[in-house]
Amino acid sequence: MARKRHRPDDILWTISTSDIETEQSISKDIVTLGPLLDTKYPRKAMVKLFDEKLVHVNDHKATPHVEVTVGDEIWIAMAKEKIDHEPIAMDLHILYEDEDLLILDKPAGLTVNSKGQVSLANGVAHYFKENGIKRKIRFLNRLDRDTTGCIVIAKSGLAQSLYQQQMDDNTFEKWYMAVVEGIIDTDENSLVLPMAKSIDGVHYEVNPQGKETRTDFTVLHRYPMEVVDNFVHNSYDTVDRSIKSVDINLGSVDKQTRTVDNSVYNLENRPCTEVAVRLYTGKTHQIRVAFSHMGHPLVGDTLYGAKRTGKPFALRAMKVIFTHMRSGKRVTVEAKEML
Repeated sequence: MARKRHRPDDILWTISTSDIETEQSISKDIVTLGPLLDTKYPRKAMVKLFDEKLVHVNDHKATPHVEVTVGDEIWIAMAKEKIDHEPIAMDLHILYEDEDLLILDKPAGLTVNSKGQVSLANGVAHYFKENGIKRKIRFLNRLDRDTTGCIVIAKSGLAQSLYQQQMDDNTFEKWYMAVVEGIIDTDENSLVLPMAKSIDGVHYEVNPQGKETRTDFTVLHRYPMEVVDNFVHNSYDTVDRSIKSVDINLGSVDKQTRTVDNSVYNLENRPCTEVAVRLYTGKTHQIRVAFSHMGHPLVGDTLYGAKRTGKPFALRAMKVIFTHMRSGKRVTVEAKEML
């Protein structure tokens, strides 16, 4: 529904000479609004905003066919929506928040938005209600019940479309840490595998008929006879030292072993390997399936063939990196503290 007053999360900007040049119109100083916005935002999201009469030029409702020029003021109003989950008070660990995104550190043992049970979506709904954020809850990534770390929520359809586009073109980076059974010999690798749900409806598997996935990893430590207590929460310096770019870059990996209490996972001195993982696609259980297929399931991941440890498998979404939709700057958000 159209409205007359600006809200803090509305998008306001004045057309500049560089905007006109980017659109590359026939005229030197006049462009059409629709094609101009196509250079900044996903078209599908903008079509919806135009349909709801939420796009304005100089405070007047506009269509995609309106001609604009340098100095015109564009106002994209964010639609008011109903919160679509039951609000339930929950202790949320906020890692980052701006007008468009909320990034939380998800704890283990909590689903993202499963029906029929209390999930993280209920806690986010309560947070939205308490803070006057009248929007649907849009998760941009999914984490399994026992996976911890960075979970990203978009606050609008426009933000969802734009950041999903970044995920699709791999400029929205998703980094994980895990420990797997056995010693991985290669220092780094890119696992490109087709995956699909198995016939039992529970597992996922490598299947020639499945969707192609890509999972890159770098070995951080090898533990021939021992494992690390809370390994996945305490190796940030190693991650930063080992991975310097978007693509896998081994750099200088410290492979020294550490003396620890190996009763944490009850592995009885079985060897394991600590890895940093860059996820390029987002298939359900992708990391778990990829390493199980290699013969190195995640420690404790009995669903995919690991030995029982008495603990949930330890997989942590350590870091996300993205381009801010308003400033254009690269933003890094890390989940450093153990929950």
